[in-house]
Formats: sequence, C-alpha cells, structure tokens
Amino acid sequence: MKSYADLEIVVTPAESGRFLLKARGPRGEEGDGELRLPDAEPQIQALLARLRALDLDEAALVMLGRALFDALFTGAVRDVYVRCRGALASDEGLRLRLNIPPSAAAVATLPWEFLYDPDRGPLALLDVPVVRHLPQPNRIPPLTAPLPLRVLLTAAQTPPPTAVERELAAVQTALERFGNQVSATVEPHLTAATLQNRLREGYHIWHFVGHGGFAADGATACLLFEDELGDPEPISALQLGIMLDRSNLRLVVLDACSTGQLTLDPMRSMAPALVRAQVPAVIAMQFQAPEEATRAFAGAFYRALADAFPIDFCVTEGRRAVMNIAGLGRADWGIPVIYTRTEDGRLFDPPAAHTPSTVAEVTARSVGTGIQALENLIEAGSDVREAVIAFRADFQAAARQIDILADYKDVHDQLHSLQFHCYSPIVIDMRRLPDDDLAWESIANYEVTLQSILRDLEQVAERNRLPMSELSWVADVRIAQADVTQAIETNDLKLLRKAVRLLNRVLTTQPSLINARLNTAARSLRLTSLVEGMSAVLNWLRTAGYDATRISQIELGVAGLTTLSASLATLVDEHDRWQIVDLDLRRIEQLIDQDITELELSWPDVRERVAPLYLESAESWGAALKNDADKVTEALGAADPTKARQFFRRFRRQAGERFFRVDIELKRVCDELRKVGEPLTSVLKVLTP
Repeated sequence: MKSYADLEIVVTPAESGRFLLKARGPRGEEGDGELRLPDAEPQIQALLARLRALDLDEAALVMLGRALFDALFTGAVRDVYVRCRGALASDEGLRLRLNIPPSAAAVATLPWEFLYDPDRGPLALLDVPVVRHLPQPNRIPPLTAPLPLRVLLTAAQTPPPTAVERELAAVQTALERFGNQVSATVEPHLTAATLQNRLREGYHIWHFVGHGGFAADGATACLLFEDELGDPEPISALQLGIMLDRSNLRLVVLDACSTGQLTLDPMRSMAPALVRAQVPAVIAMQFQAPEEATRAFAGAFYRALADAFPIDFCVTEGRRAVMNIAGLGRADWGIPVIYTRTEDGRLFDPPAAHTPSTVAEVTARSVGTGIQALENLIEAGSDVREAVIAFRADFQAAARQIDILADYKDVHDQLHSLQFHCYSPIVIDMRRLPDDDLAWESIANYEVTLQSILRDLEQVAERNRLPMSELSWVADVRIAQADVTQAIETNDLKLLRKAVRLLNRVLTTQPSLINARLNTAARSLRLTSLVEGMSAVLNWLRTAGYDATRISQIELGVAGLTTLSASLATLVDEHDRWQIVDLDLRRIEQLIDQDITELELSWPDVRERVAPLYLESAESWGAALKNDADKVTEALGAADPTKARQFFRRFRRQAGERFFRVDIELKRVCDELRKVGEPLTSVLKVLTP
C-alpha cells in the first residue's frame, strides 16, 4: 500500500493583511515564513482570469504554478520542503496539507493544486498530493465499513445537457473492480427528497453528477437538483450541509463545476460546508470541468480506491488519467480539489480486492506457518527428523540464497535512493552556484540523505554475505560523502563537482551490475528444490499418520512456496527488462538538453525494447505510455526538437514511474522471502545435532 509523510503548512492571518506560515514535517522539521500573495501582481491576476476561463497553455500553467510555489515555499519553509523530500523512503510520497482557516479566505481561493516545483514539475501530478485540510473538533467516526461498501450514484439532468448516463456508467465500471464487496444504487434524477430518503439507508460514498454554481447573490454556492417536475432546483451549501450532517458518509464526490470554488465566506462554499457536516473527505471541482476529463478522473479514482490506496493517491491517479487524455498543457488535471479532515487519507479499513503485495504477504505467512509446523513435528519425533535431514542441503542452500537475494535488493534500493533522492537534487542545486548561496543550504539537506545511504550500504557490507569485490565502489560513495561535507563547510564548488563526478561514476556502472547479480541470485534461488523437499516430507508424514492439522499447515506452506517462486520469476524478468530501458532513457536524458542527436539515433531501439512492456498490459499506464511513445516518434518525424524533448521527458516520467512500481513489488516479494528465511533457519538449527 502507498504511504505518505505529511508536510503541513499552517496559514495564520496577521496585521496589515499579512499571512504567516508555519511548516511542520513528518520527522520534526519546522520552519516559519511569510506568504506574499502572488495575485497582487497584474501578470498573475491575468493568468488567474485565464485559468477560470480554462484558457491557459502549458507555459502559462508553469508560470502560474511557479509563482504559487515561490510564494508558498520561501525561506525556512522551503528548507523544510527540501529536507522532507530528501528523507522520503523509496515507497513513500509527501502529502502537502494546507491548513487554511476561514479567516484567510484570500489564501484559500488561490488554485494551489497547480503548484509547480521548478526542479520537478507540477506537484499534484507527482507524488506530492495537495490536500486542503480542515480539522474539526468532532471526532471522525469509525472507518471500518461493514461489507458490502455502499455507494450512492446520483445525477440531476438539468440544463445545459450533459452525458449523465456515460458518466454514471464510467463510475459503475470502475466500481466493478470491488466485486461483490460493493453495492451501488443509481438515482439518475436526484431530488432533495430522494437524497434525504436515501441517506437514511446508510451509504458510505455519495457521488453526484450534474451542475453547480452560485445563487443570485453570487456568494452562495449551490448544486442543481431536480424538483418533482424535473426542473432545476438549487440546493445551497448550507442546506446540503444540514442534510448530510452526521449521515456517516465517508466520502462525497461532486462531479459538478465550481463545487470546489470558494466564496469569501467559506460557510457558503460547497466543499468546506460538507466537511463541516462531518464528512471526512470531499472531492469537488474548482472550475467548470469538461465531461471527458471528469469521466476519466472518476474511472481512475475509483479503480485506485478499489485497490485500497489512500484518497490522496487515488486523486493523483485521477489527475494523471485526465492529463493522459487532455495533455499537460490544459488545466483540466488541476480542477479537482480535495478537502479532508482525516489524518492519513484512508477512508476505509479497507474492503478491497487483494493486491499483489497483499497476496505476497499472506502467502509468506502461510509458508512461515507451514515451516513452523514442520519444526514442531521434528521436535516431537526423531523419525520426522530423519525424514527431513535427507533434504537438509536443499534447505541450507535456500536459506543462504534468500539472505543473499535480500542483500542484493537492499543494495539496489540504496542505489535507487542515491540517484533520485541525493545525486539528482544535488546536481540541480549545483547549477545555482556560485550565484545563489542558498543552494548550499539545500545541498546540506541532501548530504544528510547521503550519509544515511552510506550507512545502509556499509551495513550490507558488514554482513559479509556478498563478495567484497562487488561492493568495492562503496569506498567511492564514502569519499564522495566526505567531499560533499567539506565542500559545504568551505563553499568549495570545485570539490563539490569532484564529488558529483564520483557519484555519477557509481550510478553509471553499478545499477546494471547489481541488477544482473540480483537476477542471478533470484534465478539460482532453490525454491523449487525446497518445494520438492517439503513435498517429499509431506508425503511421508501422510503415510506415517501424523496430526492432520499440522499436515494441512505444511500443505499450505508448500502451495505458498510454489506461488512465491512463480511470482519471483515473473517479477525478476519484468524488472530486468525495465532496468535495461531505464538505463537507455537515463543516457538520453543526460544529453538531450545539449543535443537531440542521441534521442534521434537511440529512439527506434529504445521503442522496440519498451513496446512489448506496454503492449502486454491492459492497464491504463500501458495505453498512456504508448500514447507518449507515439508522440515522441511523431515529433522526431516532424523534425520538431522542442516537442521531441517535451514528449520524451513525459515518456521518461511515465516509464520511470512504472519501473518504480515493479521495483517496489520486487522489494515486497524479497521482503516476504526474507520472512520465509527466518523459520527456515530455525528448522536448520533443530536439525543440527
């Protein structure tokens, strides 16, 4: 499951129209700052007006997003953000929680969902979901939902006409992923009386498709329901909040324009009014949203929710789906807004279908239970001991190889962290030197990350399970870390460049070598021999008439070992293929700013290698990656270097994200195998005279 570390930024109004900021990170990081509203500048005012009309291109969105980013992340607040990003684990995201009180409406009305980090891109599309946090004094109700999870799908078919049926069908299709764990009720012509009656039946999610807007006073948000004759009936934010108060809904999704837009009185704004009605989370639209965008968003959002991910991740998946159909240059992906009062983003304790990681965990648990049962039988009878001793060599080899495989995976993960959480950010900040002395402060944060990576690598080396010759390069990391430390202390840019070159040499050569050794270790892991040995012992136990419960546990263990063995083989093959692609893309990425020739020469071979990976997948990422690959090919064919660079970078991000997910799944399987190794070692100790 995806996990998030919280970076909370609290806004406090001060005298003379000023706003103070306090940033708090997940590991005790703190920093204060002052927010200078960027909309005071005429250029930003013009961009905001164009955004409300959805008349922005990619360059204008970047300009607006950077202005918002520079306004929010300034001074010590920016330092906290940089430190938080540098300290993230490989499977962790950073949740940006904006705590904006009602008295700071001028801050709340800004479109923070378009925040653009100049070093990384639009945060809401990356692993930094932007959440508007509205803490409430009332406790959140228990989130354990009795199955089936109940979803109320509603629509109001008021002018102007919309494709309501298509929208509801898209949501229903996404909900099918839950299987029989979800019960959906559809109301295509919603009236106030119908909603009131339905809410008494007890639903967990309410999804509304229709129109939203403001009352005649221009300051009160409303939804348009239908009346008994089918005519539009406006329902104000306050009225709807009263209807939903203590309804036990966990989530409201308002697929209606302007429902996320704030008025100067937040009590009359739609989404905040519902959060104050004790709804844990509300997703709304801050501008008029195109139908195709809201449909894509809803489908991807509910598919991720069905896989038991936090709501923040689900919204990010929805945004990416919108980006894939509308492009990065349209503002559609930033229209959804999350308002929540939950602490961790999880709305249910979850009634979702099994994910691969859950299956691996359950499988490893059954294997451990089976091996433990075998150990108990060995201790109970000498004849069982004799039956198992015949396979002791296979057991020993498997236990040893599991440890070696886990060590290679640890090293691989540290190299991954070195690349993305240390080396790349340092290179970006180094470009600001010597003109910007503040860059040294950012680099100092990444030096702390470098120290942590070095400690973990040295711990692997101290276990002495891997040949020292294969880890000789750790000395280069040690030298580079010392050089970075000294460079920071003396502001020595030349020494910093030397350290960066040393790290680059490590990252250019070692990931592919470690990956090859990881594959060799995985393929030489004698799980098949272990399965055969345990199966032979199991057959002997059956004939000897041993306890049926113990035998059943060992049977489950054998079946689990077989599953883990197959999962490992599949993941290693996929991981190996992505590693080759990733190295090619990394080489092109390093040269593309100076010269597009490398992309032109390498792209046909790269596409040939990566095409089978996305064509084999029926998931949305496969279609998105194919679409980006097609655009790179078209741009190269049209001799348009600007578009070629743009589409290549997007392709690179998508491919890197997919490789990251495969990497995480392989790590999980290796971690579960490590849990198998522990009871296996215990059995070997019992067998030792």
